[in-house]
Amino acid sequence: MHRFLPLLLCIAVLQSAPAAAQSVLGDLRGSEDPQDARNPEDASDSAAETTDPDPTRSEVYSLRAKLNAAAAETGSTGLGTNGRVAPVRPFADRIAAVDRSVPLSDSGIDDSVFGGDTTFDAAEGIRLGSFTLTPQLGLSTGWTDNTSRSASGTAGGLYSISPDLSLTSNWSRHEFDASLRGTYTGYPERPDDNDASVFAAANLRLDISEATQVTTSLAYSYTLEEDGSAESSASGTDHNHQLSGDLSATRSIGIVAATASIGADRNLYTTDGGSESGRNNTLYSASLRLDGNTGSIVSPFVEGSLLLRRFDETCSDSLCEKRDANGYELRGGVTLASGPKLTGELGAGWRIEDIDDSRLDSLSGLIVDASLVWSPSRLTTVTAGLGTSFEATDIDGASGSIIYSGDLRLAHAFSDRLVAETGVGYSLRSYEGVSIEERTATGFGGVTVALTRNVALTADYTHRRFDSSQDGADYSENTVEAGLRFRH
Repeated sequence: MHRFLPLLLCIAVLQSAPAAAQSVLGDLRGSEDPQDARNPEDASDSAAETTDPDPTRSEVYSLRAKLNAAAAETGSTGLGTNGRVAPVRPFADRIAAVDRSVPLSDSGIDDSVFGGDTTFDAAEGIRLGSFTLTPQLGLSTGWTDNTSRSASGTAGGLYSISPDLSLTSNWSRHEFDASLRGTYTGYPERPDDNDASVFAAANLRLDISEATQVTTSLAYSYTLEEDGSAESSASGTDHNHQLSGDLSATRSIGIVAATASIGADRNLYTTDGGSESGRNNTLYSASLRLDGNTGSIVSPFVEGSLLLRRFDETCSDSLCEKRDANGYELRGGVTLASGPKLTGELGAGWRIEDIDDSRLDSLSGLIVDASLVWSPSRLTTVTAGLGTSFEATDIDGASGSIIYSGDLRLAHAFSDRLVAETGVGYSLRSYEGVSIEERTATGFGGVTVALTRNVALTADYTHRRFDSSQDGADYSENTVEAGLRFRH
């Protein structure tokens, strides 16, 4: 009988292992009791605590929060500045944009894709009813060789304060996301060069049915105009405000998903004295997009938009040029969903704004847009983006400007505590009707080391070079910063 004792012990262990595993995983994945699944609060808890594998440690699971859709960003992620003083956006913003690029589909980003940040100090957030609030604060100090980002800039020390708040719903259906960020950079030796930026956004998605979604969003951004830009005035610091809102509805019709949307972008420009610019305007749009809804790796899409731009002032410059415009935009492309390896969207098209004043040419040009995420390994993620934007102007004889921007960024996790990132960006801004071109090239590198569950050490270096066709506007900048990041 003693010969069969080891065999009997093995059988007993195998029979008890599934029950033990189920009780352990129940805390991570939610209760297995069907009655609990009917409880909305418990369902929201289960949805919030999705178990994503930590790519830097085998058999370790972290309860990472969902990507915040309000922070999703396409085009350039701050590495192509487009003549505006803007910080580099978080690596995860591109992933969030790609994650929701295909309407009415499941998440396009595989759970195993590295999110570009340390996981040892992954934010847990603060539960507020059926929402999760995630606070973060960055404090850093450093040095730059060009405090004013201009041809006459001088070297000096700096300090930076960067608060970040994120609010995400934990509902079983529908979704609400909000994001509020700000950055203030001070130069003790050159206080006139101090700059700031603010970004705030909120998204609400309503799942009317399995085939219908309604989404509304509202966003606000504040940046400063670079001194070397052609739009910069001689009366002091130029402040740029943009308020955007849109409403869209998506309906699945067989193998096609149709999305109808309306939106408005309000642009305000002021100086230190409070005076408003002649280029204050509002752009209204109405769009229809058709997506292939076949679930294949490559799906086509086409999109058309009607545009209406209206300026606050009838005469927006010294020549009394009437810049109100009507136009349209046509775009087509493909969405890619090749599992964890390659996901994103590629699009191209044409846009035209026909200006009322016959003395001004139409503002028209090629549109190129792309947002891609490539995961060559579980520890490395590469993101790439291209963007095109049409900007109004009040420069005499100019119809406006077209900005092409792009960036390529790579993040690698050496461990759950140590992550490095590098990237390059480039933007080209050309004006229609006048011979002005502005080019900005940016290189970025940084490292993050998690010291505790809530504190990380950050260090980064940024090189920026600005070239303009206008005499005396070229400059370069090198900045080194180091500091601490706190989050809950």
